[in-house]
Amino acid sequence: MTTITWKASLSRHSPQRGQPECRSSLARNVGCLLFTALLASCGGGGTSTPPETISGKVLWGSSGQALVCMDLNLNGRCDESDPQTLADAAGAYQLSVPTTATTAPLIAEVVAMQSRAGEPGPTGTFYRMASPGRAYSRNITPFTTLVTLAGPSNFPLAEDLVRNALGLPARFNINVDSTPSAGSFTQAAAGAVAGALQTLGPNLDLSAKGTMAPVIANLSKTFTSLPVLRISTKDAAPIVSKEIYVGATFTLTNPAVGPDAAALNGKIRGRGHTTWGQIKNPYKIQFTNDAAYAGIPDFLGMEKNRNWALLAEYFDRSLLRNKLAYSLGSSSVFSDGLKWTPAGQHVEVYLNDDYIGVYLLTEDIRIDPARLNIRKMSASPTVNDVDGGYIVEVDFRLDCYNQGDINLQFVTPQGVPICIDTPDESAITQNQLSFIKNLLITTEKDLYEANNTQRINLQSFVDWYLLNELFRNVDAAFGSSVFMWKDTDGAANPLDRVLNMGPSWDFDRSAGNVNYSDGWKTEGCYVNHRGDFLLRPNWPNWLAQLSTNPAFVNLVISRWKQKRPALETFINANIDTHAARIDDAQQRNFARWPWLAPNLVNYYPFSTHTEEVAFLKSYLNDRMTWLDKAYASPESFNELCKLP
Repeated sequence: MTTITWKASLSRHSPQRGQPECRSSLARNVGCLLFTALLASCGGGGTSTPPETISGKVLWGSSGQALVCMDLNLNGRCDESDPQTLADAAGAYQLSVPTTATTAPLIAEVVAMQSRAGEPGPTGTFYRMASPGRAYSRNITPFTTLVTLAGPSNFPLAEDLVRNALGLPARFNINVDSTPSAGSFTQAAAGAVAGALQTLGPNLDLSAKGTMAPVIANLSKTFTSLPVLRISTKDAAPIVSKEIYVGATFTLTNPAVGPDAAALNGKIRGRGHTTWGQIKNPYKIQFTNDAAYAGIPDFLGMEKNRNWALLAEYFDRSLLRNKLAYSLGSSSVFSDGLKWTPAGQHVEVYLNDDYIGVYLLTEDIRIDPARLNIRKMSASPTVNDVDGGYIVEVDFRLDCYNQGDINLQFVTPQGVPICIDTPDESAITQNQLSFIKNLLITTEKDLYEANNTQRINLQSFVDWYLLNELFRNVDAAFGSSVFMWKDTDGAANPLDRVLNMGPSWDFDRSAGNVNYSDGWKTEGCYVNHRGDFLLRPNWPNWLAQLSTNPAFVNLVISRWKQKRPALETFINANIDTHAARIDDAQQRNFARWPWLAPNLVNYYPFSTHTEEVAFLKSYLNDRMTWLDKAYASPESFNELCKLP
């Protein structure tokens, strides 16, 4: 491995290829190294600060050597005055840099020959990749290049923007430190970006921030096409029940990875409340734990699990609200307050060879290491496991099990209707039932009688409230699809040992997409109001009670102001990206289900998908502007967000 220190003045770009002269031959490389050593021994460079040696890898580069430099003058390329070195054939490098240069980008100038990762692109193409700085990653990859171009110095937010731009699910790891396995979604995504970088070549300006667009525009069509899920029920049986599964086979094709479909076995049933029974139905699917399932590394980049929901988005004609809300809840904007939010990926679905449109393949809510990662209690009464984990749902329908000695329905003293979701009727013990019901009673008593929040994770309640209030989610006023959870008393995180809000769920009738409860308005608080749920008088709402607590109000204000810049960036980028991504598919969806113009539950009728998307975007931007006023101070909150 050749190391060229930062004290030397070395390379100059060839006008034909843009490659540094020090790369042209082994003799020159050795000469450069000797010249550098001579300068260093003589104190060349005129600095008294000793250099620091950093090491990393260039991934998805050429099979030959790549030039790596620290871009001290921030021009997006390796100049002769920049500290630089040559990576070895495996992409590893060591670079001597100024100790004080902690924020300068790292640049790799590579030639696409026979790539180690098999990325597309013409042989011999010269292109650059970057990392926004060693504080983010000392590895230089197609992903780190997009993080550099994304712009925000807030690296977690920049990663969120990259995932959105590439159509990757929330929590998908893009800060990789090794070349991924062949055939993986990570390899496919990185290879697609590398191909786009090669197409753009040395003309791409890596110093320009907020400029991912040229790279995204040059991604291959196969990478940006929606996956296709084909479902064949046994004997083409219809799916008519939300309780009884029908056996089925599934083939999932992800064009981003390749043309081959993954074939799986399993079963399918209906799901949902108001969406079930509409002409486009939602479904619950469960894959069989067999050899075919064992061979699947992930599901469209989401963590492997046998259980999934297919959301029909019947009432949401933008097809984006659930995707946007789940992505936002999982993003860096909310992930420090919300432990886990489901991820979802758009797919086109065929049922028994009938095209049934665009769905959101979504992680369902369950206790699992790949989902809500809290302790799963023993179902044995003799073990007497009682302190967690639990998931409960506020549900005005009380649509849950109640037979014999097992009654998962519960109404608190204040009148909040709650279903015990996990453990379910097949696993819960009587002691567990008593424990969780008593916990809910005691917590509610603390909130109402003493304004005491010691039994809840206040930050999770605040962040859940902010997310749902931003969307003005009509279900979230403590009426439906309001989930809470608790881990065991021995959980590593003390905040997990108390009652938490979430996971967030069900946003299809939000963000102005309703014609009741003033849900189309951008002004006014809703989620924390008592008596407002579906026009029911005196409806109990813990968030309304919390809004009388100064600690809750102050945290709402501070968390909103902290999140506000990232919120606007994330929301606008996400809507634009996913609207473009589903554009071809939404046309097929609405050709199959021509309900764009008719009024369903929407207040504003639109006749095109473009109008639906534009309304969603303008609504959320106007909503943020109004909430800025409401959350400006405790006084403004009390004036605008609390009922008398």
